Amino acid sequence: MTSILKRKGKIVLKENAIIILDLKITKLIGGFMMNEVSQKMPLLEKISYGAGNMGICLSTTVITTFAMFFYTNVIGINILQVGTILLFGGIVDAISNAFMGVIVDHTKSRWGKCRPYLIFGAIPMAAACFFVFHVPDASASTKYIYALITYIIYTLASAAVLIPQNVLMAAITDDQDDRLATNMFGSLGTNFGQLIPSLMTLGLVAFLGNGSDYKGFNYVILIFGVIGAALTMMAGFNTRERMNMSAIGQQKISAKDTLRSFKNGPWLLVTLITLFIIAQVVVKASTTVYYTTNVLGNPGVSSALLSILSIIGVPITLIIPIIAKKIGKHKLVLMGAAMGIIGNMGLLFTKGSIPGVIACTAFAAAGSAFITGIVFVMCAETVDYGEWKTGIRVQGFLMAFIGFAVKVANSIVQLLISGILNSGGFNGQAKIQTASAVNAIEFCYVWLPIIFFAAVIILNYFYKLDKIYPQVITDLETRRAAL
Repeated sequence: MTSILKRKGKIVLKENAIIILDLKITKLIGGFMMNEVSQKMPLLEKISYGAGNMGICLSTTVITTFAMFFYTNVIGINILQVGTILLFGGIVDAISNAFMGVIVDHTKSRWGKCRPYLIFGAIPMAAACFFVFHVPDASASTKYIYALITYIIYTLASAAVLIPQNVLMAAITDDQDDRLATNMFGSLGTNFGQLIPSLMTLGLVAFLGNGSDYKGFNYVILIFGVIGAALTMMAGFNTRERMNMSAIGQQKISAKDTLRSFKNGPWLLVTLITLFIIAQVVVKASTTVYYTTNVLGNPGVSSALLSILSIIGVPITLIIPIIAKKIGKHKLVLMGAAMGIIGNMGLLFTKGSIPGVIACTAFAAAGSAFITGIVFVMCAETVDYGEWKTGIRVQGFLMAFIGFAVKVANSIVQLLISGILNSGGFNGQAKIQTASAVNAIEFCYVWLPIIFFAAVIILNYFYKLDKIYPQVITDLETRRAAL
């Protein structure tokens, strides 16, 4: 039954939950009123997205940085057994990332596709993180089995939150300015979420444990877990999935649609760029101690070099939106890769100067931060491109597959580093390494990142989405308005 009301010169037509008011059409979808006209994001929403990144990183950084040390030095699990725990956990993590993306694509709820997992998955993830460090005092075999099971549960619980948080970047808006600003807050959250545990964990373990590292780690992961869960839920409650609440976001996605998404050329390029830029980060993190000890002869500088990427990422993140608007994302990636090559090349000439090494490392890290700080915006734009080309918005799988590929690439890079060091005759028990071993370490620390940055430049040359993206968004807005 249709009713027509006249109110202050305006005609309101109500029928089947569709309201036409002053020629603006608003649809009631899944309990939310979604205006067809794009809305600018409020500041609180951008801050909340960054809080979600920070919340997830607070707990995961403690585990990725200190789990191996905890397993071997605190509860006494054999190093080879620890290797199998991390290996199986990494495999499950990579696979669960891809599957979680598909699950997000097929999720329908009153909160959208991503936000339910942030709201309801934050506490289970915090609990899973806690039990990684809460290992019972039992036999060696029992400790190993318990650690293996709890670590795998942690990878599943973290994937259930991390992937929806990453996909949220593509779902939250398609406005370029809002995406850049949201990405800035997200990158800040990531940097602080990684930096705080890296700098504070061991000190807090000693203080709270009062002589017991086991108790100290339990208290630390509990504190970071509770704070992290609150911040993650903040992202779930205070954000909106504008893209998913539209008609295109409510489409059913078949397995065939998911497979067709691999034909998205810009997405493939961004995926490969992400792999190579993360690969050089992994190389630096894995070989810094070897480099400072055996090449520089100064292991004490390791902490300074390791913390540079997170520290320098903060100011870089603040200026990325300004530079990206000025020169575009394509040129920003090119600039970052060039800085990475120049900074690492400088290490060849500054080995005798610790300040010089720090300066070159900082310059290369700044280049890396420019790329890592913009790459998720580029990922989100390739989702828009895929919708533009096919009419289907497959965002969960596309964003999650990048995470899957990165996890696999990390394992390959670690294997590559081990192979290079082994070929050079590296011996971890030797106090003095042979010349060939030192050369192998320097090759890994200096030349591998140069090679990876060069690969980024080559791939970026073929990335042309920046040029046509304004037209892509214009066409998509026209299509969505017609649905």
